[in-house]
Amino acid sequence: MSNTSFFESELFSELTEDLHQSSRFTATYRIAAPTYEEAKKIAFAVAVEQTIECPYELVDGTPIADTIVGQIEDLKKAEAGAYYATISYEPEAVGDEMAELLNMLFGNTSLQPGVRLMSFELPETMYNNYPGPRFGRSGLRDLCGVPHGPILMSAIKPLGRSPKELAQMVYDLALGGCPIIKDDHSLMDQHYAPFKERVLQCVMALADAKEKTGRKSMYIANCTTDGLGFLERAYQAKEIGADGIMAAPAITGFTMIRDLARDPDFGLPIFLHPCFSGPQVLSQDAGISPFCYYGQLSRLAGADAVIFTSFGGRFSFSQDTCQKIAEGTESKMADLRTIFPVPSGGMRWQLFKEMIRIYGPDTIFLVGGALQTEGPDLTANTKFFLEKLAEAAGEK
Repeated sequence: MSNTSFFESELFSELTEDLHQSSRFTATYRIAAPTYEEAKKIAFAVAVEQTIECPYELVDGTPIADTIVGQIEDLKKAEAGAYYATISYEPEAVGDEMAELLNMLFGNTSLQPGVRLMSFELPETMYNNYPGPRFGRSGLRDLCGVPHGPILMSAIKPLGRSPKELAQMVYDLALGGCPIIKDDHSLMDQHYAPFKERVLQCVMALADAKEKTGRKSMYIANCTTDGLGFLERAYQAKEIGADGIMAAPAITGFTMIRDLARDPDFGLPIFLHPCFSGPQVLSQDAGISPFCYYGQLSRLAGADAVIFTSFGGRFSFSQDTCQKIAEGTESKMADLRTIFPVPSGGMRWQLFKEMIRIYGPDTIFLVGGALQTEGPDLTANTKFFLEKLAEAAGEK
C-alpha cells in the first residue's frame, strides 16, 4: 500500500513547480485501467463528473466547456494496470468555500471504483481563504516547552473512568514531565465522565502538577461531537482552561476545523485524530492517499498536529506510507506552517530509534497503553519513556 512511486516521481515534482505559473488548481488521481485509452476515457469522465455532472454534449462548444469543465493536463503510466491523471479546475467554480473545494477534488468520483485522489495543488491566490495552522511546529514547541527533538505525548484512558480518576492520570503524567497529554478519542460526554467536569478536573490537575514541578504540560481536550456542538465544546474547553483541542475530521468534517482555526477569538492549537478515516485511506484503488488526507488536507484546514497510525503497531500502515504522511505535513503549500506528524497506535519505546529515523526529530510520539502498562507507577513510567526517547534521539 505504498505511495512511493507517485510522490517520488518526476510528475509530482513537475506539478508542484508548474502550478506556480497556473491560475487553475489541480488534482492528481490514480486510475486503475488496462490501457492508456481506457485511462484517458475515465479521466475525462472524472473531469466532467467533478464539475458539471451532466452529459458533456450539453456544454460542448460553449465557454463552460473551456473554463468550468475540468481539463486533463497530464496522463502518465503509474505501473501495470494504473495511470496518474492530473486534472485542472477553475478556482472561480469553487469560490471561497472549502466544502466546494473538497467536493470538486473528489465529490462524486469518490463513489467510483478504481479512482484514488493522490494529491492536489493550489495556486498562491487560493490560499487567501486558507490561513492554515495558527501555531504549527514552532508554535507548539513554544507552548509545550520542548525547543528541539522529538516530543512525548500520552493519552488518558480507558473509557469508563471518572473525571477524578482521569485527572489523577493527568497529574501523574505531568509530574513525570510528559509535555502533552490528551483525552482518549472515545472520551466525549459520557454520564460517568461529563465533558465540562472532565476538562475542569484535568485543567486543575495540571495546575497542581505545575505548582509542584515548575513545569507546564499541555492538556488537549477531545471536542468531537455532533454538528455545531463541536464548536460549542471547543470554546467551552478554551474557557475552562484547556491548552488545545482535538477533533476527528472524518466525523466533524474538515470545514468545521477550518472555521475554528481561522477564528481570531479561539486561538488554541488543534490536534486531529484519525478515527473513522480508514475507509478513506486504506485502499490503493480508491479513496484518498494518506499523504493527501493526513498531510495536505489537515494543514489546509488549519490543524497544528495530525495523529495517524504508525508502522510497527497494531495497524497496517507501511514505513513508506508513514514517511509520506510525515512529508505531507511539511511539503510546500504556499506559506502555510508545517505541522507535527503524530504517529500512534501500539507505540513501544523499543521502536523509538527506528521511528526517529523514518519521521525525523520534528515528531510527536503518542504513547498510550504501553506507557501505562510499563509498570505500576505512571509518573515513573513517564520518566522512563522520556529517557528512552532522548536516548533514541541521541540526546543522552
